[in-house]
Order: sequence, then C-alpha cells, then structure tokens
Amino acid sequence: MPSHRPFDPAKRKNRITLRERKFLYLLSQTGSLQESFRSVYKVKHHDDKRIESAHVGAMANQVLSRLRKKSPELVAAFTFEDITPEFVKKGILDLYYRAKESNNMHIEKGTLELMGKINAMFTEKHVTDIKITDVIKNVYKETDEDFPEHKDDRVGRPEIDNNPTLP
Repeated sequence: MPSHRPFDPAKRKNRITLRERKFLYLLSQTGSLQESFRSVYKVKHHDDKRIESAHVGAMANQVLSRLRKKSPELVAAFTFEDITPEFVKKGILDLYYRAKESNNMHIEKGTLELMGKINAMFTEKHVTDIKITDVIKNVYKETDEDFPEHKDDRVGRPEIDNNPTLP
C-alpha cells in the first residue's frame, strides 16, 4: 500500500480533477471564465445566447468557488490573486537594490522608471477652476447689435419681474 493513500475518502473529496486543472490553466492564459469553461466542459447550447452565456458564467463561477474551497493557494497562483500593488513595489525595490549593488546602470534606470510609473509621477493633470456657467453666459449673451434687423419691443424676464404692472 502506498504511503499517500490514494483511495482515502477524506482526501478524495479535496482532490482536484484533471478537468479542473485544465480549467485553471486556461483561466490563467485567457483570463475569461466563460471561455475557459467552454473549452473544458460540455455546454448545452440554447437558442437565446444571453441565456446560454448566463448559464455558462454561473457554472464557471461555481467551478471556481469549488476550487477555492479545495485548494485556495492553487487558485491564487493560477489567477494571480496574490499579486498586489504592494507585492509589485516590493519586487521592483528588491531588483533596484540588487542592480545598485552590482553597478548595473541600465537595470537601475529601468526600475526607477517603473517606480515612477507606479507612483504616477509622469502623468500630467490640468486642474481648472472655471465654472461652466461663466463660460456659457459669455458665449450666449445676446445684444441688439447681434440682431439689428429684428429689433423689437420684447420684454425680458428681468423687466417682467421688476415691473408689477406688466402681465
């Protein structure tokens, strides 16, 4: 009898099947749950593609949640969930210090550029404090010189509000 006990029912429940491994591999390559699911599992075709897509999405999420329960570290490795901004910054800083110790100026320069991009040092932001109403009032201000041929005796809203005798 082998030492790892392949037929143990407790371990069998948490065993990852070949299809589940293929699903994780394709998920890491494509990044699409539905595409990975369609490549590995049989999908019942439906006349309405929206219903079929919703069904495939739900089944793919179900497989992924089942895999997370079985082996969360394997799912994190294949879906790159363990790569956070802090992880990337730490890795780039480590690379920078190694390049500085070995006097490799090209790698040092590249890592400094990456750190600058991560911290958004090379983006330009133009902040304006102009209110849109001030611009619109100046653009749409009408005078009698704008319409000399249509000069009439129309009364504007401010005149109506100030003169109670007008209807």
